[in-house]
Amino acid sequence: MNIVRQLEPVTTNHSQFQPLGLDIGNGATKFVIDAREILIPSYVHAIHDIGSTDPELGLIEYLGGDRTDLIGSKWFAGKSAAQVAPLTFQRVVDDAKGKIKFALQLLTGAIETMPHQLRWKFAIVLSSQDSQTFGDELADSVQGVHSIRFRGSDVTQIEIDVLSVVEEGIGAIAVASADIDIKGTTIVNDLGNGTLIASVFQGGKLVDRKVILRGVEPLIDDIANHKETRKKLSTPARKDLIRAGIENKTFDYGNVAVTGFNFEQIYLAELKEWIVSGLAQLLKATSEWSANADASIAIGGGAQLPKITPLLVAKGITPIADSHWSNARGLFKLAQLKLQKGGK
Repeated sequence: MNIVRQLEPVTTNHSQFQPLGLDIGNGATKFVIDAREILIPSYVHAIHDIGSTDPELGLIEYLGGDRTDLIGSKWFAGKSAAQVAPLTFQRVVDDAKGKIKFALQLLTGAIETMPHQLRWKFAIVLSSQDSQTFGDELADSVQGVHSIRFRGSDVTQIEIDVLSVVEEGIGAIAVASADIDIKGTTIVNDLGNGTLIASVFQGGKLVDRKVILRGVEPLIDDIANHKETRKKLSTPARKDLIRAGIENKTFDYGNVAVTGFNFEQIYLAELKEWIVSGLAQLLKATSEWSANADASIAIGGGAQLPKITPLLVAKGITPIADSHWSNARGLFKLAQLKLQKGGK
């Protein structure tokens, strides 16, 4: 689902850069500015011919700009990608470099949900699992001026200045800084869609990182392909509908009045398996640090899985409120500070 939160009336000065925190996740992309928070699934569907597709569903066209490789390209992003092409849309999690490949498409997908403006100017802070290796490439994928047409009619010029690409987890520490000693040792457990990552920071600097390739996506995949799921649907389930049922905590598969399928019991059984195969391995990998850490926090969508909080707390891990937003909100906070210092 797309989630848009308007936090206050928009009073943007269109001639000035406004700070933006952009967190491109394997499962969802979070876009945070002063007046809005937007979350869209990290889905993209590129098209070559509109055909019978309704542009009003969220069609995005790249008319011109610094991404010359995209000139003439058309796509749908977020929820609309799954609506237009439920069986063929692309997911960030399915591509090893998906966060870089689809960064601009997802950024424009978030902007598409907002009221039309002739011009947007953003000063952005993003994050990467390995900013030293991939930071420049990620920055280049969105940097510059881009002429975009939304829904077949509204043309917008988007100017983007990338202030920084930081290590994932830095944003969450910025958000939690009022509650933890950021000068000490902090473990940030990012329970993401594609991976489980424990990042150890000392004085705000990354000193160690452990990665387990067993994020929330395998849990969703196991539910979608579960024997009882296939028995009920006569086919494996659509993963986007499983994800939606988990996120809204109903465990209903699509329109339950039509499908007649609620997968709560399957979820509970597979969650136990996921904890053993994924989360337990992450905790084991960081056991040498956790014994003396000043704080251990959990972020990411996996930290909000139903029934997961008591387990995390029992292991001395504190889930951050609205954990799936924490990194993006911290990136926005960093963008604000950098923009104030830079005077853009």
